[in-house]
Amino acid sequence: MHRVVISGVTGHLGRELALQLAQADIEVHGLTRQAAATSFPEITNIHRIDGRTEPLVTLFQQIKPTAVIHLAALARREHRLEDIAAFNHTNILFGTQLLEAARQSDCYSFITAGSYLQYSATGEYRPFNLYSATKQAFECVLRYYVDACEFAASVLTLCNVYGELDPRPTLITDMAAACSQRRSITMHGAEAWIDPIHVSDAASAFVQALLLMNDSAAHTGDLRHYSVTCGRDVSSSELAMLFERITGHSLSIDGDNKRASRRLKPWRGALVPGWTPRVSLEEGLARVLRHQFK
Repeated sequence: MHRVVISGVTGHLGRELALQLAQADIEVHGLTRQAAATSFPEITNIHRIDGRTEPLVTLFQQIKPTAVIHLAALARREHRLEDIAAFNHTNILFGTQLLEAARQSDCYSFITAGSYLQYSATGEYRPFNLYSATKQAFECVLRYYVDACEFAASVLTLCNVYGELDPRPTLITDMAAACSQRRSITMHGAEAWIDPIHVSDAASAFVQALLLMNDSAAHTGDLRHYSVTCGRDVSSSELAMLFERITGHSLSIDGDNKRASRRLKPWRGALVPGWTPRVSLEEGLARVLRHQFK
């Protein structure tokens, strides 16, 4: 039986992924630093970790996972002074600890989440912020383990993951809240272009990547990159019009949007073979709004 360890399992994407893997009869083991594990009924095996390498290695040797899916990350559009150590610990050190724990337990299948903010619109490496720079730094570590230890690894580059249960303040959740409360929304900076992907589709991309890895011995020693994308660029004004069309109410946007942006449009690469998104943007936004209007 396949046993998968998921980091970041208590997050928005992690919980959906755990549910889909369990539905596929895959044994899921989640890692968390939170004290209460009872609040995650979809995860039958959840393990509290404390940031130390040795106990993590011991845990992996007990679980004997067949694959690791690394989702945990600290993300912030503009970092603060107190983020410096936290970004390095969460986005670089923790991933390295996971790789070493996997190696020590003879688990050589590793899937991680990348960010489209690591790239320019044409695909060159150009980190948009410190978060994306530390994500790239971890990929350099991953490349070493792939080359030196013959890991089979995949990086799934995420764009704008959203969903009706997303607790994060994002453009979509902010617009949905503004619609439900009949208030205006304040925009800062130049008009944003996003590539929105529903969380259920994002999770299914990781499931498909895992199935491909299980079916291909030739993947050993290879690091593959895929995109998790809806294949559609949407501006903030277009997003507002979609919300208006669904609700039948106008959405007022306030704020100064003249500040120049370093980001034009999201970069996207090849999709995970055999995977396509199923939830249209219109359907996904309608789900978010139904949840807001409850």
